[in-house]
Amino acid sequence: MITLKQIEFLLPKKKIKIKEKYKLVSNAFLKNKIGATSLPRLSNKESVVNLCTKVSKKIDIKKIKKKIGAIILCSQNPDYNGLPHNSSIIHNNLGLDNNVACFDISQGCAGYLFGLVASQSFIKNNQYALLFTCDPYSKIILNNDFNTDILFGDAATVSILKKGGPGKKLIDYEFFSYGGEYEAIINDNGLKMDGKKVMKFCTSIVPLKIKNFLKKNNLDINSIDQFYFHQGSKYIIDQISYHLNIPKRSKPPFIKNIGNTVSSTLPILMKQYNYKTKKKILICGFGVGLSVSIGILN
Repeated sequence: MITLKQIEFLLPKKKIKIKEKYKLVSNAFLKNKIGATSLPRLSNKESVVNLCTKVSKKIDIKKIKKKIGAIILCSQNPDYNGLPHNSSIIHNNLGLDNNVACFDISQGCAGYLFGLVASQSFIKNNQYALLFTCDPYSKIILNNDFNTDILFGDAATVSILKKGGPGKKLIDYEFFSYGGEYEAIINDNGLKMDGKKVMKFCTSIVPLKIKNFLKKNNLDINSIDQFYFHQGSKYIIDQISYHLNIPKRSKPPFIKNIGNTVSSTLPILMKQYNYKTKKKILICGFGVGLSVSIGILN
């Protein structure tokens, strides 16, 4: 069973101020619907590998170096168009031994849980995996495309995973794919998104799958101490919480002024809101694909 030992994240210093760029947008809309007035974005000197290498400095690599069995990167916008797999370059930057499995996962908003589950197949008992997430959608946002530009931020995270040992363990998980809706969020010579389709998916399919997942595990909404949901937008989080009737004590938090950082949203959220202090937590990623991932950690 995989144990989540530590999460760290890094935001680029460069910011875009939404109100300065799009003067007609109202403050109320940004506050209540989007949840951001500024967003972190990669500078011209930064890249996926660069940001992942920087965030790795927040963990004590030396302490676990000889026991690292896998480096995993979740990204759909890697450097060099994904060739070579960026995890291999990160591996080199960290100065690790050769007996390490390195691979990239092309998954988006649901991707963090994909990485957690995949790690279990690549490390043995008492070995570690480093799971990185970095998916700069700023690379593919079309110039002045208001609908996508105000949603997405850039970030990198690293999670230390261990096979066995004390800590938060991944108890159960499920994945769902709706490939018939693949065009709802697509890179077709630039990022294009059908907001109505995405919203319908988030407020109908996602709550239903969470309810069914809890039922399968003989749990209900009140059994969960903390929900952590993908940060699509503040409005989406509020709507899913409403449809699930989540009590205030366990309502999923939302982080202001970071935006939708794709596969990085869940680890950032968990780090910021002290996942280690909660007893039973439910994480849910949803979006591009269209895809849903749900997991329970205890």
